[in-house]
Parts: sequence; structure tokens; C-alpha cells
Amino acid sequence: MADILTQLQTCLDQLATQFYATIGYLTTYHDNSPAIPPPNPDSAPALAKIQKNSSTPPIPASAAAILNNTSQGSPSAGGGGGVTPGPATAGGADGAEAAGEEGLPPRPDSPRTFAARQRELARDLVIKEQQIEYLISVLPGIGSSEAEQEKRIRELEVELRGVEEERERKVRELRVLRKRVEGVLGGVSNGIYGGGGAR
Repeated sequence: MADILTQLQTCLDQLATQFYATIGYLTTYHDNSPAIPPPNPDSAPALAKIQKNSSTPPIPASAAAILNNTSQGSPSAGGGGGVTPGPATAGGADGAEAAGEEGLPPRPDSPRTFAARQRELARDLVIKEQQIEYLISVLPGIGSSEAEQEKRIRELEVELRGVEEERERKVRELRVLRKRVEGVLGGVSNGIYGGGGAR
């Protein structure tokens, strides 16, 4: 398990990624309505004609020209227009829609879906922020002065020296016990096989 500082850095990186993803979603899937309505409603008459949350995005002029050319060639009998229908005309309206969407941003979400996803993204940001606050609260030394922390470090150093001395003593005991066991095994081995060598 990683230490608290590593976990904190990971959470901060994840929070930054979540911020970026949230802003990306909001700018990509909103319904393009202005945040502040213009003071003069006649100032942008073309915008008033655009429907919000339309199911089909606008088609670029180049794609519209291709669609007009293919539709003019398709009513003729025998298909002698010289234009071979491509995938855009083969699928009907869906094929034309796919041809027009290649360079366009994705369609905006419905207001209900957009609001639900906004709530979900906001909830995820709050949860990640709460994780960061918890990790900060459990950092050692939070709420104690520098003198108290130095005193605690000295106490831990003394405790560490005592544990190290105990470990060295146990290692010496282990060596003594190993020599005893080797002696006992050697005696048992001589007792079992010792009589066979005198024959």
C-alpha cells in the first residue's frame, strides 16, 4: 500500500483529470444556447431560427452539394447521370447523415440527459475532493507543533534503537540454537550410521 503522500498526489492527479473531462463534456454536449440572452432580440435574427437540441446537426455546404448532385442523378431512368452512387446515397437519409457528420461535433444531449450527467460529474468531483480532505486530515503531524513533532521523532529513534538491539540479540540466540540442533543431528546421524562402519 502506498504512503499517504503518494495517495494524495494520485488523488490530486485524478481530480485534475476529472476537471478536464467535466469541462470537455460540458463544452461538447451543451445545447449551444447563449448563457446571457442578447439585450436586443433583433440583433441576431439568424440565431432565432435555429432550433435548440435538434436531432440532426447542420450539414456543411460541401455535403449538401453532393447530396443535391446525387439526388438529381437518381431520378433519371437507367442511371445514366455518370455519377456512381456512393455510400452516402446507398443508405438513404442515414447514409447522407453519416457523410455530413464526419467533421462535425457530436450532437448535444437532451436537457434531461445533460442535467443528469452534470449532477453525476459534480457528485464525482465532490467525492474526490472529500477523499483528498480525508487524506490530508490523516497526515502525520497535522494539528501538532514543530516542537511536538521533533519530540515524537526522538522518541521513535530511541524505540527503533531498542528494537534493533532486540533483533541483534535474537539473531545471536538463533545462531546458538542452530549449532545445538546441528550437534544433535550429527549425534543422531552417528548413532544410526556409526555401527555400520565398524563391520
